[in-house]
Amino acid sequence: QDACKDAGISPAQIGFVEAHGTGTAVGDPIEAHALAEALCQDRSAPLPIGSVKTNVGHLETAAGVAGLLKAMLVLQHRKIPGSLHFKTPNPHIDFEKLKLRVPASVEPFPETDGERLVGVNSFGFGGANAHVVLEAAPAAPPRAARGPLVFPLSAPDPARLAAYAAALAA
Repeated sequence: QDACKDAGISPAQIGFVEAHGTGTAVGDPIEAHALAEALCQDRSAPLPIGSVKTNVGHLETAAGVAGLLKAMLVLQHRKIPGSLHFKTPNPHIDFEKLKLRVPASVEPFPETDGERLVGVNSFGFGGANAHVVLEAAPAAPPRAARGPLVFPLSAPDPARLAAYAAALAA
C-alpha cells in the first residue's frame, strides 16, 4: 500500500505482480494474503501473479534482481509468462476469494486505460521486505519527430570528405 501511495497510483492499477513466491507451505499463503489485502480490495478481475523462481530456481541473494528483470520484460513485451509446473494450487490459498490467479501459460498483459504497471515483491534472508512498482517506458516517438541526426565524417582531405559524404547520402 505504501509503494502505491508513494507512486501516486491506485492498487487496482497494477496489472501483474512478480511475487517472491518461494513455493513454501507457510510463506506463499502469507504473501498471497498480504498481496490481496494491499492490492485487490477494489479489483474487479483477479490479479495475475507469478514468480521467476519457477523458471530459474531460487537465486538466493540475486532473487530480487531476477524478479525485477522479469517484471521489466513483462512490461517491455506486454506478455505475462506462465508459471512452470503450476498444477495444484496451495490448499491454504483461496485464490478466488483473494482475487489472485497464477497464469499457467503465456498471456497478454491486461488492457489498461493508463500506463502499464507491475509490482515486484522481494524478501531478504535478514527480514528485509521490499515492494516496488514499475511503469512501462513511454513509447519511442516516431523517427521523424526525433530531430536531426548527426553523422560525424572524417577523411584525410576535403575532396575525399566530399566524396565520402556524397556516397553516404546516396
